[in-house]
Amino acid sequence: MHLLRSLPLTRLLAILSVVGLTASCRTMRYVPEDRYLLRRNIVEIEGVHKASRRERVLPKDLMPYVQQRPNSRLLGVGIYLGMYNLTDTAKHSGWQRFWREKVGEAPVIYDPRQAERSRQMMQVYLTSRGYLDGTVTDTVEYARRKRKATVRYVAREGKPYVVSQIRYRIEDDFLEPIILEDTASGLLKIGMIYDRELFDAERERISVRLQNMGFWSFNKGYVTYTVDTVGFDHAMRLTVHVRRRVAYMDAEGRPVLENHPVYRLGRIVVNTDYDPTRSPEELERMPWDTVPYNGIDILYLDKLRLRESVLAGALRLSPNELYDRSSVQRTYDNIRNLQYSANILFTELPYDTLHPVEVTRVGERDGGRVVSTTERSLGCLIQCTPNTRQNFNVDAEISTTADYYSTALSLGYQNKNLFRGAENFTVNFRGAYEFMKNKGRHNSYEFGVNVGLDIPRFLLPVRADKLAKFPLQKTNISVSYDIQRRPDYDRTIAGGTFGYSWVWRNGGRFQINPVDINVVSVPWIDADFKNSIENPYLRNSYESQLIAGLSAGYYFQTDPNPKADNLSIRLVGDMNGNLLRGLTSWLGKRTTIDLEDSDRESYYKIFGIRFAQYARLSLDLSQRINLTTTTQLAWRFFIGGGVAYGNSTTLPFERLYFAGGANSMRGWQVRTLGPGESLYKRETYPNQLGDFRLELNLEYRFAVFGDFGMAVFADAGNVWMNAKGSPASARFRFDSFYKEIALDAGLGFRYDLGFVLLRLDWGMKLHNPNVPRPERWHSGFRLKETALHFAIGLPF
Repeated sequence: MHLLRSLPLTRLLAILSVVGLTASCRTMRYVPEDRYLLRRNIVEIEGVHKASRRERVLPKDLMPYVQQRPNSRLLGVGIYLGMYNLTDTAKHSGWQRFWREKVGEAPVIYDPRQAERSRQMMQVYLTSRGYLDGTVTDTVEYARRKRKATVRYVAREGKPYVVSQIRYRIEDDFLEPIILEDTASGLLKIGMIYDRELFDAERERISVRLQNMGFWSFNKGYVTYTVDTVGFDHAMRLTVHVRRRVAYMDAEGRPVLENHPVYRLGRIVVNTDYDPTRSPEELERMPWDTVPYNGIDILYLDKLRLRESVLAGALRLSPNELYDRSSVQRTYDNIRNLQYSANILFTELPYDTLHPVEVTRVGERDGGRVVSTTERSLGCLIQCTPNTRQNFNVDAEISTTADYYSTALSLGYQNKNLFRGAENFTVNFRGAYEFMKNKGRHNSYEFGVNVGLDIPRFLLPVRADKLAKFPLQKTNISVSYDIQRRPDYDRTIAGGTFGYSWVWRNGGRFQINPVDINVVSVPWIDADFKNSIENPYLRNSYESQLIAGLSAGYYFQTDPNPKADNLSIRLVGDMNGNLLRGLTSWLGKRTTIDLEDSDRESYYKIFGIRFAQYARLSLDLSQRINLTTTTQLAWRFFIGGGVAYGNSTTLPFERLYFAGGANSMRGWQVRTLGPGESLYKRETYPNQLGDFRLELNLEYRFAVFGDFGMAVFADAGNVWMNAKGSPASARFRFDSFYKEIALDAGLGFRYDLGFVLLRLDWGMKLHNPNVPRPERWHSGFRLKETALHFAIGLPF
């Protein structure tokens, strides 16, 4: 270990590279003499047409059609193939199979048949994108002495075909005016490049629109296209066909056509105890009880889990209403919000063929001719399967450096139907302990409890149907109490929030808390510590105060699955003290205190305690990009800041920003970085805080074998102070802040247990702005300049 500490970082990486190359030096061991190892696939585009970015074909569009991929590489080294070659394929012991099948990877032998199939699929893709004259060729570059092959695919697009005319041929005269009146909203435009995927999207758009208007049986299969290129120069006439529906087959076996019928909902049945593991016969024999409510029949066993009003209120389907696909989707969402999984089935009910119900309309396009279609009935069965009602969760985090370590443990309980109204009740306990490895009173602990209740509807004096446009609506209530015992102060925090959340159509969730209150009490603070704070205004952050106002947030992510591509947006803001300032300015009396340098400060109190007045806003962006099936690139960008005004000169301690820890700058412990380039004293308890934070994290994740993975990461960021009277070394300045950006890099180890992911990150400081300038850049490995973090779940 002493030797590793003294090695420069570049030499250490070189040694690791040699080790990796040694493991893969026998790459051709299991490659037959007359065959070639696939080294690389190259996709190139020649003769790129001047099309828009969306219409242009790029190499990345063609790469997914390559059927044969070379062996995976780790940091540019074929370590997996090397591990496979270290085994003996003639031996089948458990260890040999594990090393060969779980860790290693068999050599990928170049197959010309797979290359030809790849070429053909690329050709088909070019045609589907409008490049009907496009061609794809494949050539193989052999390194004969090394017996390796590189396959180069060259796509020549040529001139694309564009749509010059769009015509409609609609056989259903009842649907004709409905479809034609909406062509301006269509995806097909004259002058566009032929795109089969876009054509299919237009078929789906027409189908969805008609289903939202009651045409339940209509689907995109009734919409087809005919393309005519005869007599055109790289142009085409596009004809959109909309077919009628087959009513039945006559005695001679010929189809009898009819206009597409509209459907009205008949009986609606909700089964609240559906078990998908049981057969239909078993379900039929079960002793079901039925409760009618507002025209809906509710089935249950033994006891109804939800109140009838709550369950019926979640449905956007009612008897005698026209079928509406969008209402079906909203019903799915609302039932999921009640902690149920659902399956909604529709059945066409028999109708009187002698006296059918007809819907008629005067056809303006047919000289006043009356056009008609039939109206049918649909039976609706909603099968609801309750989710697990109660569960527990555990979360842990351990971090350590050469002179400091911390540990935190969280325990949670959740009940998803506390009062038979699908209320989500949670209780979370959190405890933390931190210790500095030097003499003196430098250990601290924290204990907190949070109780929350989410009600799946808005608690407002407004009729529920007036709020139906807010999907997945919830009322959120929470209270919390936290005790902190630090070496330099004691503090208790009691808080409560009341607010509303809902999900928008794009999947984004809005949260607004009109009531957000925290009471911070500091019964004891070390006088030497308080006097050591250079900024006299910052000392106010350590005083008892009331934080009361409102907060709001927007949260969006495309896919929460950690193995999927994902974009996440988190925008949060809060504003506090404005209402209290207005009341106290009118009714209250100022309190004035003397500061240093003959300066004075005055402020208002309410109930004998000073209240905070400030505004704060933060943005957290992150993205995961799957590069291959086993590698992933992830990044996060965070920016946040706040400003105090009116009754405050600085943000409250609980609203200040900090950096470091398992989910931030991983070369530092929590609250040990910043602010700015202020010098950090190791012998003091870490309380490095700021009212502005800027951070960028980058991580390359890759699978090693089985459920074990690794990551290479780098972090950059810092916190700064901008409050009045802040030291110059802590303030944010546009012309110099980049010189105060902290940098770290490191390795991460992950093990996926399925239900939880264990993570160990080891970060090393590269640039530390909180030491004297000559010492900021680290070129060698020093253990005391590293931090080790154990946590559960991914950092972002």
